[in-house]
Amino acid sequence: MSRLARSPLAFMVAPIAAGAAWLGYGSIVAGVTVLIAASLAWVALRPALPAAGGVRIGWAILAAVATAAALIQFVPYGRDHTNPPITAEPVWDRAETRALAVRACYDCHSSETAWPWYTDVAPLSWLATNHVEEGRAILDFSSWDRPQHELDEMAETIAEGEMPPRYYTILHSTARLSAAEKQQLIDGLRATLAASPPG
Repeated sequence: MSRLARSPLAFMVAPIAAGAAWLGYGSIVAGVTVLIAASLAWVALRPALPAAGGVRIGWAILAAVATAAALIQFVPYGRDHTNPPITAEPVWDRAETRALAVRACYDCHSSETAWPWYTDVAPLSWLATNHVEEGRAILDFSSWDRPQHELDEMAETIAEGEMPPRYYTILHSTARLSAAEKQQLIDGLRATLAASPPG
């Protein structure tokens, strides 16, 4: 602690960077995330540093990590989490089909995306926004009045476990479908497409 006391500016690096992220990004979540990231970097790095002069090196690295984490919060991409209006939905064959689609597909393939707290923090906000934009471009259940792409591959991607993606189901346990639920969704989507084609 005496070394930290001799370097009060270094001691304030992480909180200052967190405050900058909070003010710049408008989210306390971003600020707290920067603070936690910088603190974890320090905790992981400190034991590996040599006793003499190592603390200065450690604080320099911590300052770089905290500053970079704060600065990327100012990138405008990924900050707009408003959902576009719903223009048309399929006429679902059954309510159960829609319920399964909402669980497994709607966050990326509709205008009813739920934006969890971590989607306010770069770089996760960039990834989430990119995935939603790509998902809506391929298939959008909320814009059923427009042509949809890759409808022929929908059943195959669900059956093979490509959709919903594994990284998504890790964070969204309700999106995990059993084999029976996958088949029910596939059958329901086929029936819905036959009765209510898009466009």
